[in-house]
Amino acid sequence: MSADGVYKMDMENSSMTTTSSGKHVVILSIVMFLCGIAVLIVGIVLGVRATQTANNAPCVQPDKGVAPTTHPAAPTTQAPGPTPSISIEGHYRYAGIATDTQICSKVGIDIMGRKGGSAVDAAIATNLCVGSVNFQSNGLGGGHFMTIYKRSTNESFAIMAREQAPAAATETMYVGLTGYNNNIEGGLASGIPGEIMGYWEAHKIGGKLPWSELFQPAIKICEEGFPFPPSTEDALIPARDKGYLDRNPNLRNLLTNPDTKKYYKRGEKIKRPEYARTLRIIASEGYQAFYNGSLTAIIVKELTDAGGIITEADLRSYYAIVKTPVVSKLNNNMRIISPPPPSGGLVLQFILNILSGYNFTPYDLMTSEKTILTYHRIVEAFKFAFAKRSAMGDADVEDQEFKDRIDDLIKNLTSQEYGNYVRSKINDDKTQKTTDYGPAFSMVEDAGTGHISLLAPNGDAVATTTTINFHFGSKVVGAQTGIVYNNEMDDFSTPNTTNGYGIPASESNFIKPGKRPVSSMCPSIIVEDDGDVSMVVGASGGTRIITSSALTVISALWFSKGIKASVDYPRIHHQLVPKSLRAEEGFPQYILDGLKAKGHDIKMYATAKSVVQAVLQKATNKITVNSDYRKYGIPDGY
Repeated sequence: MSADGVYKMDMENSSMTTTSSGKHVVILSIVMFLCGIAVLIVGIVLGVRATQTANNAPCVQPDKGVAPTTHPAAPTTQAPGPTPSISIEGHYRYAGIATDTQICSKVGIDIMGRKGGSAVDAAIATNLCVGSVNFQSNGLGGGHFMTIYKRSTNESFAIMAREQAPAAATETMYVGLTGYNNNIEGGLASGIPGEIMGYWEAHKIGGKLPWSELFQPAIKICEEGFPFPPSTEDALIPARDKGYLDRNPNLRNLLTNPDTKKYYKRGEKIKRPEYARTLRIIASEGYQAFYNGSLTAIIVKELTDAGGIITEADLRSYYAIVKTPVVSKLNNNMRIISPPPPSGGLVLQFILNILSGYNFTPYDLMTSEKTILTYHRIVEAFKFAFAKRSAMGDADVEDQEFKDRIDDLIKNLTSQEYGNYVRSKINDDKTQKTTDYGPAFSMVEDAGTGHISLLAPNGDAVATTTTINFHFGSKVVGAQTGIVYNNEMDDFSTPNTTNGYGIPASESNFIKPGKRPVSSMCPSIIVEDDGDVSMVVGASGGTRIITSSALTVISALWFSKGIKASVDYPRIHHQLVPKSLRAEEGFPQYILDGLKAKGHDIKMYATAKSVVQAVLQKATNKITVNSDYRKYGIPDGY
């Protein structure tokens, strides 16, 4: 074959090779293009999932005063954190509310969202609902503290609607009495209820809808019925076991299902027609119906038939006070607003005042050693604060010297200088003797309580803690009114007595006609320096109200945890006396071991015995809300 022939063949082969290679390049390009699309799709899916996760996780906005989260979220040397509860963390743009029960959270949101009501309107309607449903904890027969904040004017108000001692009450009225505990059970245990008067005062400050309209949801719920709450069932069982139901037939009837002739079980429908009629009368006649109207004589008879000493004159003379709240500055350009004594707001503020100087951030939980030290400091702050609580009392009916002493106490405990001084007395290596904390002694316990936290679309906020004291209060239930009456007189101290811990009574809290007993309730609102609300918080659960509220604030604002994680986290509590540190099961053992090494005597409890309701506004249109799983609450918002 000639050279030309070979060349020609080579050229043909080369052409065929080039064509084949071109085809391969095209195919390869198509494959690479398809792979690129696949990778893009996977990336988008993962991105969406990451976004959803981020949206469901606590979102931290440093411009809202929450500590930055540039530090690692959890120390590598720490044991795994507690398992999250099944509670819902609500995420909303405009408004949010946390209560003890879902049905009542929806009432508050409906008042604001559908009916155009104010924050105060929503708070009143919601509280009336909660008092109807969770009647073991609160209702018309009790009292409350309410904190109101108006964003447009930066005004704040504290409503003191705590029960008052009747005119016939004396310091020694329970001394020498026989029978069951008269300061706990029966009409003699009841103070003058303040619930309705407090709502009336609140409505004058910030109400927008007609008074009567706010009662309609609760009336409808009572008339049509509602599922018997699990929290009420939880309270029913010990009440039965202690003989309360045997001794108090009206309470027994309230808790007995007429269809089964047995005590209600959770989820069974219960109706409260007598209570609904009482609500209708107050809705129509206003607060006067209760204190100087068609219900007054009936209420007095129901209490006196049970051994009480409240008279019609006592009801006519009752008043709820609107006061200037106590305000303290925090270290992150925020201020906390709470009711003054005899509420527990000042004690909560003093705890945060002491701890502010440590400038806590997530760094303080970065290692086991730092975490143990941080919680030791928190516990020590609890103890110093509760030492001051024992000197508090209601100054409104006392002499000028007493008033001056309470005023000085408020000035000191809200002073950053005094907070610095007390913080300097905390020993990082060990705990101290009880007397080193400077107590005036006497601690009172209150229990059957409810709290709501609420943030409205216009930036207003309301925090309310309401109570009848112990579960089912005095165990006295009005046959005509359906009211469960409080046993708030037990929150006073009696001279020459000691409590269950062997501690003498404090003179600051002795019984006096018209006086309001010391309380742990501390409904609080935390506000940015620009006037926006950062947090609304409060709790139920006796003295643990104060410490559980403090722990939630510390966790959400300083440790940068989300609101659900902050409410969920197992709790510790110390009120100075008794000397033991009470810890909820599930609290990390390595921290407890470290605290024990510093001298803390630790006692474990199955539950925290406190229930927190909280709203956190992390940035504009970023509101997160959580109702404590410990009382089965569910938040709502929009």
